[in-house]
Amino acid sequence: MSPEVIFDPFTNLYSKATRLVKSSEIRDLMSITGRHDIISFAGGLPYIDGLPKDELASVMESVLQNSHTTALQYGSTEGLVGLKSHLADLMSEEGLDADTDYILITSGSQQALDLLSRVFIDPGDSVVVEGPTYVGALSAFRPNNPEFITVPLDENGIQTNLLRQALESSGGKKPKFIYVVPNFHNPAGVTMSMDRRLDLIEIAHEYDLLIIEDNPYGLLRFEGKPLPTLASIDRDKVIYVGTLSKIVSPGIRVGWVLAPSPIIEKLAKLKQSADLCSSNLSQTFAEEYLQRGLFKKNIPHIREIYRVRRDAMLSSLEENFPEGASWAKPGGGLFIWANLPSYLDTAKMLPLAIEKKVAFVPGGAFYHDGSGRNNMRLNFSFPSPEEIYIGIEKLGTVIRKEMELYRSLGISG
Repeated sequence: MSPEVIFDPFTNLYSKATRLVKSSEIRDLMSITGRHDIISFAGGLPYIDGLPKDELASVMESVLQNSHTTALQYGSTEGLVGLKSHLADLMSEEGLDADTDYILITSGSQQALDLLSRVFIDPGDSVVVEGPTYVGALSAFRPNNPEFITVPLDENGIQTNLLRQALESSGGKKPKFIYVVPNFHNPAGVTMSMDRRLDLIEIAHEYDLLIIEDNPYGLLRFEGKPLPTLASIDRDKVIYVGTLSKIVSPGIRVGWVLAPSPIIEKLAKLKQSADLCSSNLSQTFAEEYLQRGLFKKNIPHIREIYRVRRDAMLSSLEENFPEGASWAKPGGGLFIWANLPSYLDTAKMLPLAIEKKVAFVPGGAFYHDGSGRNNMRLNFSFPSPEEIYIGIEKLGTVIRKEMELYRSLGISG
């Protein structure tokens, strides 16, 4: 974990926004889970060794040999036109017809969320998030001090009936936007149903709201029929955020925003003040990778690796987790969200798990108010099937011992 700060002589100089920033529990865990003796289910790490090294080397060699004057130079804030064209093709894989004029390249999707937060949120504004929601979104939104309206998820995604109730009881205060992860949700693993998608779009029109659709995992589908992106259903009300981190590599830091022209213009102005432009080296690498068709060649292989690991985790959970625990079967993505008996606190269990050389993310990280204490997020994309079986068995032992302790104290429900 991060070292404790005993005294900070600069406290009085920090802005209010800085004081609102919290360290991500996932990032804090990385210093521990990066150890080779730890089986980590904590990070949302893709399995990079699933990509062929010779192809990656060939792409980078071509970039430096043939495109070095572009790759090593400053670029436009909006991003390279050639890359945006390939990203438009990528979005068409999920039925989204995108014009490159409405695409802004960002340094990963996290920068996209940060810029969107700065464009839309003033202190005291309200924003709608799912419960649970992506911890990186909370980190991006929190410095602007919004009021979070949390709407619970179920196996079909955000519960739009409860969203309507929340909006009707808001006293006329309109949220700036609704943030959702419709496909293979991080952390919950669920996918928003078609009925919920249509209802969410209807609510956006009824209340004149924007939707931010974060879609890192849509192309990591293992089974089932693809559902249309929200942006493909309605381009006026939906801001689409994409990334190559999970389907190519997080190391290249290539994300993007697809949004109406006035929003793209505002985002670009803020991006100029943040980094002038995203890395041209990363962009030319991504462009070359996509242009060669390597994404279409390699993604089926990656999907199969992740499907096998998901199945290994589901099997091991069934075998090793105690009665009273539950989880959904994700049809894709990287995560399983485990629900434990309500009296358990997974944050208190984490040190016990780390003693046994296994790590996860406690559920409280995915709620702005620390709810979800009896939940844990488990990543299955990075550890091998063998590591998954060993690690889940160890976690099951930790959970059972904690349950026995509570039972000895007369607490069991």
